[in-house]
This record gives sequence, structure tokens and C-alpha cells, in this order.
Amino acid sequence: MLAEIETIERISWYLKNNDSPYVLDPVMVATSGDQLISQDAVQSLKEKLLPLAMIITPNLPEAEVLCGAKIPDEASIYQAGRTIQTQFGVKNVVIKGGHLEGEATDVLFLENGDILTFHSDRIPTRHTHGTGCTYAAVITAELAKGHPIEKAVATAKRFITEAIRTAPELGHGNGPVNHITYKGE
Repeated sequence: MLAEIETIERISWYLKNNDSPYVLDPVMVATSGDQLISQDAVQSLKEKLLPLAMIITPNLPEAEVLCGAKIPDEASIYQAGRTIQTQFGVKNVVIKGGHLEGEATDVLFLENGDILTFHSDRIPTRHTHGTGCTYAAVITAELAKGHPIEKAVATAKRFITEAIRTAPELGHGNGPVNHITYKGE
């Protein structure tokens, strides 16, 4: 979570001066719905980090903050993805649709104009803590292996689905996903 403008500026400077492709999970909204960073920090993130990212991975509440509009259905996801790309110069965007009813559908907007969807069954659990960070980390690992973005996102979707499905029943609140049982392809 990049909550401070100074941190965002420092990272932006580093990325501009080191030609480092990166994956950005814009952690801005808590599971409770509370916004975690100030409007000034959101604006700085939009201006300084989004255009430098290889791919960003907002969930629906984060995409709503970025777009300034509600995303109540899958059709709205398509509009939001294109808005994020065109308004902020983001190359690739995957909007995670886990907050909608029905299947958990993620939509990938590629810089070449292609749009891909990734579906999984909704898993009834409260143990979803860390899903966004894990998803972005798997994409990063797959890109580091030299895989194209489409394959990296597909692997991340399978990984996080299995991590949610096999999450241990720990504690009384939102527990963590299971990071150790995924066997890959």
C-alpha cells in the first residue's frame, strides 16, 4: 500500500530511471470498504505510477476509486477498464470481479486492444485475506519467468482460486488464503 505521496514520488523516480517493468496492485480500499489512502495520494498514484506500470490489478472498489464511478455489473467493468487505460495511460489492466454476484470473473484489457475474461466458481468463504496481493505476486513471478501477460494472469487466476478454495479455517475474521497447495499446470 502506497499511502504517502512522498513514497509514490520516490518509486516513480526509481522506475523512470531504471527501466523496471512492474506490476501494480493499487491497494486503496480495505475489505470493510474504507478508503486507505488520501485523495491526494490517489491522484499522485494516477499521475505518477499508473502510466509506468506494465499491468495494474485493481479489484472493483479500487477500480471505482480510479474511475470515479460505480461498477455494479460486468458491463461496467468493460467501461472501467478502457477508462483506466485511456485516462491514465495504463498499458494493461486486469479488473478482478470477485466483488460481484455470480461467478468470479476477472477481465484483462491488453494494450493491443484485446480483452480476455477469466472465470471461476464463487467459493463461499470468509478466508480471502491477501487475495489481491497474492494475485499480483503470481503475475509478477510469471512475468519474471518470461511468460506473456495473458498466461501470467491465467496462472494467477488459477492459483488464487485454489488458494481460496483450500484456505484454512483460522481465526474469527477474514482469514488468509492458502499459499502452499497449488500444484500448477
